Amino acid sequence: MELVHTNVEVHLFGVDGFALLDEPVLCASRPDRLLVDVARLGELITPDTRMDSMVGRMAFPEASGLVVSALTMLGVDGWWRKADTPPSAEWGAARTLAQLVCEANFASAHRSERMLLQSALAVSAPLSRAMSQRQLARLLLFEILPRADFLILPVNVVRGARTWLTSQSSHEAVSRCVSLWRHARQLDLTDSTAWRHLGGDFDAAVELVCGDMPDAQFTHSMAKDIIEPIERVIAQAAVVCRDAAARFDEDTESSAMSPSDRPDASSGYGGVGLPHHRMLRYSIPTESERAARDQFAARLTEASYRSPGIQSTPVPYPAGRLNTRELVRLSAQMHLGLAPTAKPWTARVMMPRARVRLTFALVFDASLSMSPWTHHAGPLGWSIAAAVNELGGSCTVRGFGGGSFEVIRPGTAPVNVPRVVDTGSGSDGCDLALDHAVADSRILTQAGARVVVVLTDGKLPAEDATGIDRTVGRLRDAGVVVLWVLTSARVAADVVPDRAIVLTSVTPESFIDVVSRTVVEELAHT
Repeated sequence: MELVHTNVEVHLFGVDGFALLDEPVLCASRPDRLLVDVARLGELITPDTRMDSMVGRMAFPEASGLVVSALTMLGVDGWWRKADTPPSAEWGAARTLAQLVCEANFASAHRSERMLLQSALAVSAPLSRAMSQRQLARLLLFEILPRADFLILPVNVVRGARTWLTSQSSHEAVSRCVSLWRHARQLDLTDSTAWRHLGGDFDAAVELVCGDMPDAQFTHSMAKDIIEPIERVIAQAAVVCRDAAARFDEDTESSAMSPSDRPDASSGYGGVGLPHHRMLRYSIPTESERAARDQFAARLTEASYRSPGIQSTPVPYPAGRLNTRELVRLSAQMHLGLAPTAKPWTARVMMPRARVRLTFALVFDASLSMSPWTHHAGPLGWSIAAAVNELGGSCTVRGFGGGSFEVIRPGTAPVNVPRVVDTGSGSDGCDLALDHAVADSRILTQAGARVVVVLTDGKLPAEDATGIDRTVGRLRDAGVVVLWVLTSARVAADVVPDRAIVLTSVTPESFIDVVSRTVVEELAHT
């Protein structure tokens, strides 16, 4: 593989919020151009995103991964830089295989970028629940299984996919696809004729596997065994990248302080970023904590689905209303020399029963008056975060008592269980912790099912009530379910927001059952 020195022109589209390109990131040669559609990337990128440092790329892993993937081809002297390839199945398959080879070679030489390439698959190869079995098989064979075979993705996450493909077709047909994408790594990247033949052979081999598959939607068990393990790995890669960027920023800030200024200096725990009277200890989850996680996940599975509905879908054939903006996109694509893929018509189609994303936030009272819950609140937060993460959602956990502190970051599922050690804090900070949880989880703007749970005895300072009511009001106005879980009777609580759903006399043993049941009931009405 011969590397080339090249200057890449970067063209930004969609800055005004209207998508122009068919894909978020495209690359074109002669001259080398990187086309980035900001509108298609949405929250995955910001106008001031910097990609000239590893920390900058890690902070926006999906967008950075797409750019890295495109640059792996622009930096190689391959047939795609010289040959004019008309739109066809064989050239499309050849380009996909070339992309896989370039990514694999790059990931092998730059292991730190592998997580970015994994994160990018959330955008470039989304595993939609609306796909048919045939579409799923093609996506697995073109995008997922080769990356696992080339060690861009972990091998173990595609076991269910391999088993399913073999059962639907034959071992020989799937093996033929494997041998062809492996052969791609042996080809001369400048030999366009050999790549065209390989592309045709690979497309035919994939069609042999998928040809007799039904267009029916895949089942829930298929989604659980095939799609969810892959989605978890892709999502976890993005979380790891963002955490790495955040830790670097925290370490930089901490190193600029003198030892006496650092958090927890007096307690002997350097730089964990918590108030000096607050500590977190971690331990392996017990059987009862794992059981609570499994119970919560099983109950929330009911809440993570929506009934079928009608949805407007862009289509390339006359069916319904004409979208003039799509006509503009079509003209722009032709002007840029891109394949015309705009879909100017909008059809109304029935969507299948689809899974929706869960966004959860738990805020718990760690004050001295909640001492009976000291050894339960952290593990309960772990059970909820682990359960929500298993379902493909995101959960943030924060505590308060003399201030607000982070227990579990949004989108993560820690292996060990956090346990709070309290040396006698006050009861203030609920309003601050609630605001932090809302900001960290971005729950006001997330799609899907959204829930905020506050666990407290209600013995809070009266001056915090205004801030709590204001935040709860914002959440309810946005359609977020808010549960105010009291460990005592309501009459014993000093602060109870009017617009929250109040659960009373909840114990550590009943918390998972009561909260999960209420969440399912409330989400059924949203």
